[in-house]
Amino acid sequence: VIFENMDVAVHKYPELVKEYFMTGCVPVGDHKFTMLHAAVWSGGTFIYVPKGVKVEIPLQAYFRMNAERGGQFEHTLIIADEGSSIHYIEGCSAPQYTENSLHAGCVEVHVLKNARARYSSIENWSKNTYNLNTKRAMVHENSIMEWVNGNLGSKVTMLYPCSMLIGKNSKSDYIGIA
Repeated sequence: VIFENMDVAVHKYPELVKEYFMTGCVPVGDHKFTMLHAAVWSGGTFIYVPKGVKVEIPLQAYFRMNAERGGQFEHTLIIADEGSSIHYIEGCSAPQYTENSLHAGCVEVHVLKNARARYSSIENWSKNTYNLNTKRAMVHENSIMEWVNGNLGSKVTMLYPCSMLIGKNSKSDYIGIA
């Protein structure tokens, strides 16, 4: 199992990142916030689960915005290869500043044939953070994608969650509170 910072993964696994990064799941030109994200993203999480591997314990990452009047543009890319399973938990937060901040992150999950992925997110933003987040999954044949999201505190939250069911018997469940 590969579990790396996105900045590191670009250098260590360039072909794998290039194949999945902002292609069919979240295309660069999808909307103005994905275009901004594509232009300035940094950091985030890269996970690749090989064929047939079942990750028994959740993998976790936490992102904190520590700059006043700043922006956070982390990118999460998860690839659950055929017959694999993964549960990933992501946390995000920001302290209260006197000026507004922007979070325009992106999550892409590729759930290949007969695989299962769960993405859980707990976001606790300050009341002066604009949270404009795009989260998408491509769910292949006989695969399952589960989303569990809690988005709290921000000045404005606009989420763009989506699961594209592109294979027979694919399914997705979404539970979210904003």
